Amino acid sequence: MGLAKAALREQRAKMLAAAPGWRASDARVNPRVAIGSIFAMWVIYFLTTTGLALLTGAPDQWAYVGRRALVVVAGILCTFVLYQLVQRVQPQGFGARLGVAMGAAVPLVIIYACINLMVFFYWFPAPDTTRIIEEVQAKFPVAWETVLVVDSSIRWYFFFAVWAALYVALGYANEMRAVERRANLFRMEAKNAQLRALHYQVNPHFLFNTLNSLSTLVLRGSKAEAEAMIMNLSSFLRSSLAIDPEQLVSLEEEIALQRLYLDIEQARFPDRLQVEVKMPPDLRHACVPVLILQPIIENAIKYGVGPSKGKIGIRLDARAEHGMLVLRIENDIDAHAPTPPAGTGLGLGNVRERLLTRYGPSAGCEWGQLDTGGFFVSLWLPLNRDGC
Repeated sequence: MGLAKAALREQRAKMLAAAPGWRASDARVNPRVAIGSIFAMWVIYFLTTTGLALLTGAPDQWAYVGRRALVVVAGILCTFVLYQLVQRVQPQGFGARLGVAMGAAVPLVIIYACINLMVFFYWFPAPDTTRIIEEVQAKFPVAWETVLVVDSSIRWYFFFAVWAALYVALGYANEMRAVERRANLFRMEAKNAQLRALHYQVNPHFLFNTLNSLSTLVLRGSKAEAEAMIMNLSSFLRSSLAIDPEQLVSLEEEIALQRLYLDIEQARFPDRLQVEVKMPPDLRHACVPVLILQPIIENAIKYGVGPSKGKIGIRLDARAEHGMLVLRIENDIDAHAPTPPAGTGLGLGNVRERLLTRYGPSAGCEWGQLDTGGFFVSLWLPLNRDGC
């Protein structure tokens, strides 16, 4: 059993260490966000440049508003084409993705610079356009238009690059959220697998002890007690195995399951076993992991009632303390009875492991000797009365 538990932990560690598979769709930005950012960027540019020109008192600025609006529309269209390109090419690496976006911006910036040249120098030339063309032609008589396009492209490239970097950053944020969601699913699956494994460790342990008890009754010729134990065992297994091991049940239901088990043991120890349960009415619907008390009650029978000659009491006390549900189980020990062989520690370790797996450090389990010579087990977990 120890080897199986170690193998389970190793498998869980590998699952958590494995990087969730990367998907290109994770790095894509919501179309509404992407298109909205394009419009927002160009509208802000239009309003800012127009407002600054009006505030500085530049002449004929109202005549430039139409031209500027035309090139803004062209910029929106070019940026939209850039968006279509970068969303279809999604390398896995962030640097490669950024490089693709920056590279794809180059031809679109050149196209935009050509449109900008056509609008301001050919279609709707400004009063000082002729002077600017003459100055450029004086320096570059052959390729003056190319020089204007290259100069404009260099200035506008950073504008397009900012949007491309923003898109890649938004996509990277989406990718990280998607990877985190899948990692959480991996953790949840590993946690659920561990809970199932810990739960199913209880049933074989309990079944082995019960069959030993049944064998003892048969050897003694106690037919009626053996039949009663078989019926009680059937009821207990039907109830416990039908329950999902990840399920939470009310404290009242958990104690009812334990009473089925105690009925099995009552057939073995009709005159020695005494059980006392203290459960305040307001805690009846408190949620607990199913069969969390089973190993504790089983140990109390094995080490308290089994070796004794007289009456042995098992006491279960439930109480609420500072938002926690505290369960304490005590059992007497006959000082004159022979000491049974030490156990493997599976039962109580199982309880602690299940609590830590489900609730983390906010839950726990401890055990030890009572001053009166008996034994106690205390466990605590967050108090939840909202339904299981």
